[in-house]
Order: sequence, then C-alpha cells, then structure tokens
Amino acid sequence: MKTRLLTTGITILAFVLAVQFAYAGGVTNNGWYGGREIYYIDQGLEKNVQGRKVSDIFLIGGNRMYQANVVETIPGVTGYSPHWDVNIVHSAPGYTVQSIIDAGLASSRFATEGVLFDDAESILEAERRGLVTIVEPGLVVLCPIFSEAAADAPGHMQASEDFLRLTGSSTF
Repeated sequence: MKTRLLTTGITILAFVLAVQFAYAGGVTNNGWYGGREIYYIDQGLEKNVQGRKVSDIFLIGGNRMYQANVVETIPGVTGYSPHWDVNIVHSAPGYTVQSIIDAGLASSRFATEGVLFDDAESILEAERRGLVTIVEPGLVVLCPIFSEAAADAPGHMQASEDFLRLTGSSTF
C-alpha cells in the first residue's frame, strides 16, 4: 500500500512539474469564447496532426492584428482540443465593420474595447449572411487554454493587446 501511494505521489508530482515547466516563462495570450475572455499559450505550428481531434480558432484579419483570437471550445465543453485549426476571418467584399454592427453580430465590447467578435457563433453567422469570408490555410497550432490565475502566475508575460483599431468604415 505504501509503495502504491509513493508511486502515485511521484506520478502526480512529475505531472505537476511537467505542467509548470511547460507553462513557465511563456507568453500568455488572451482570447475570446462565448463572450468572455480566456487565456492560452501559443506553442506554435504543429506538424503531422492527421487523425488528431482539433477545434477551430478564428483570427480576425490576421493573428492578433485587430483583436484577440476567438476559439470554438474551451476545456469542459464537448469537442475541446488544445490543437486549433486556424481560420482567418476577413470582411467580405462590399461589407465593412458597420455592416456587422448593423446585423447585430458585433460584440457589445466593440465601442469600448474594439472587440468586433467575442464568440465563434457570431463569426459563423456573419459568414452565413455573407458579411465575412473565412480562409482555412490548413495550419494547426497548439494553444492550451488555462485559467486566469495561471495566466497571472509568476514567470508569465502578457502578449501585447495593442491592436489596430477597427472603425465602422473599416474592412479587415
């Protein structure tokens, strides 16, 4: 019994150290899911991901160019995976940010924080209505999501939140 407890304790300690090592000193990115802010570390492009379960991540005009990225799922939600299929969202020809606002699909944070989209459903609805186009470049990135407390842990640096400001007449 003592050996089993010791083995379990060592296994748990190794896991905790591995997680701390994986996240120590990383750059914490903020993003959006379901209207709320989330946090993740971008661990870069993945190779040989055939057969892996992936979720979608939406980059508005480019990676963190105009706002923080939007994810389709989070831990605890069916379908979550830290492996993200990259989707780049652009305004469709002839449409502007104002078109998205007028359609009622812009985030309530747009006027105060410049966040055009804060949930995947609004992006997909904007695509269905022809207001945006979504380009899938065939890239998968590894970006595990974690708690705000972990994002604020010592050794983490926050990614810049200096985004290009979208206005009503902007296209992206």
